[in-house]
Amino acid sequence: MNYTTRSHEKRLLHAFNSPMITGILGPRRTGKSTLIDHYISQHPEITAVRLNMDKMTEREQIKAGKLETMILTSIQRHLKPHHRVWVTIDEAQKCPEVFEQIKVLYDEYKDQDAIKFILTGSALLELHRLSAESLAGRINLYYLSAFNLSETLKLKYDTDIHSSMFDLIDSGNMNEDTWRDYFHDLLPWSALLKQSLMELQIWGGLPEVLVLNNDNDRLDYLANYLQTYLEKDVRAIESITDLTLYRHLMDIVAEQTGSIRDDSRILHALHCHRDTLNKYRNYLQATLMYQEIEAYINSTLKRLVKAPKGYLINNGLISFLQGIHDTELLIKTGQIGHRFENWFLNELQVWLNKNPGRHTLHFWRTTAGAEVDFVVKKPPHVYPFEITFADTIEPKKVRNLIRFCEYEPEAKLAFYVYMGDFKLDRENNIIFLPAWAVC
Repeated sequence: MNYTTRSHEKRLLHAFNSPMITGILGPRRTGKSTLIDHYISQHPEITAVRLNMDKMTEREQIKAGKLETMILTSIQRHLKPHHRVWVTIDEAQKCPEVFEQIKVLYDEYKDQDAIKFILTGSALLELHRLSAESLAGRINLYYLSAFNLSETLKLKYDTDIHSSMFDLIDSGNMNEDTWRDYFHDLLPWSALLKQSLMELQIWGGLPEVLVLNNDNDRLDYLANYLQTYLEKDVRAIESITDLTLYRHLMDIVAEQTGSIRDDSRILHALHCHRDTLNKYRNYLQATLMYQEIEAYINSTLKRLVKAPKGYLINNGLISFLQGIHDTELLIKTGQIGHRFENWFLNELQVWLNKNPGRHTLHFWRTTAGAEVDFVVKKPPHVYPFEITFADTIEPKKVRNLIRFCEYEPEAKLAFYVYMGDFKLDRENNIIFLPAWAVC
């Protein structure tokens, strides 16, 4: 499989050249190590040491306090000023002892340009906690998502599209002609984009799944992926005492992806205590398999639904857990809408992780039933997005966007992403964009 440039690779490569420790978070098999290995392969002057805390033998050496010895043995020399050694440690959160040893080495050599640490992890809260305790002020954390639409196009068809809907938003260019030009420029690739879009609805964005040629191979991969996750990540958590219950919870959140969280239904299905549900769900979230989106709260917006929406992040895993990996069946059962929303959530995450700065991601829903699927707050702007797997514009959804913008003065532009044609509503500042043009 050829290397595929990632959408926010530029930011990550800039971090690699920083003297600070770089931490890259993301679900398993999304390409964290591949990105690092590719960068190192392009820079033969780099002396690299690769460690993996999934390996028991390496963990045991670290626990014995031998990180420095492991590095020196690998490079067969002592650390020298201005002869930087790259030390990359995969799944660093699995060996808490490594953080204190990294701190000692970093502090000793930080002014000599002798060592660069890059840590990867697939457990968000653990790596955050451990780095905060030992590496405060020494580490910058970044996030690598599964492949989005433009990355999938590059991976499968070796086609690189340089324009991006989200870059256009960030530019602040709201000119009507600019948006028309953006759409027109993408037309030659529309067929490939549509095909890639539908694959992401069924199989998600794990690159090794996308390059497989038939459904059975993809299902086998996802079965092994789930088993590895349960055996390597979940079983290692001492407080997870019932793996069957945990797996059942995954089945439930897969079924309810994109819905308002309903704990009473989940508790009834699991027959467990609320504390157990909260603990298991927190670990599902901590291991980057599940995400919750909080409701958008504005003091001028009353009578809002405040429970979060939950998403099992990967559509391919949902297909495997539900046993539905056929587009026509998804449409017939009405589940395609949630898969569509799940896909767009990943597109938003890639966008938001591409640039530094404060941002938050929400949904909006009133008790009367008015709703907007996603609301992105990037001060000073607020952007509402309505996502629907339909080729016609639904007036009710348009009214919801208009209502939200009336109550939120910072929402100057709204987006309606669907399967229809490109259109502009000049009066209400709504852009109707075909889903295949979200790249």
